Amino acid sequence: MPLEFCPDCENMLYVLEDVDAATGDTGVNYRCRKCPFVKTINHEHPLLYEHNLKEDAAARIIENPYLTRDPTLPRFDTIQCPTEGCPSKDVVGVKLDKANIVWMYQCAVCNAAWKQGARRG
Repeated sequence: MPLEFCPDCENMLYVLEDVDAATGDTGVNYRCRKCPFVKTINHEHPLLYEHNLKEDAAARIIENPYLTRDPTLPRFDTIQCPTEGCPSKDVVGVKLDKANIVWMYQCAVCNAAWKQGARRG
């Protein structure tokens, strides 16, 4: 959703609900908070607010069927696969969040995937 600006004073326009005093009907308009400019919202494209959710990087990485075959990723032979019955200690790791030290691991045998983060005290 692009930002709208006032053509008179160049300040950002805000979406505000208006009530028609004569009819009592409510409507939504762009209004400037610095001057009396009002712009009617186009009813053909009435998008007022758009919320984009962040993509889960782990879900996207797990979808890669070649992850466990990538020779550039670190492999760990000291981490046991958490899947019951899987004897594997062949695990590939991908760092998801460098700031919070969150890793996503995937077993090279059964393809089980899990996240593990550092605990901060």
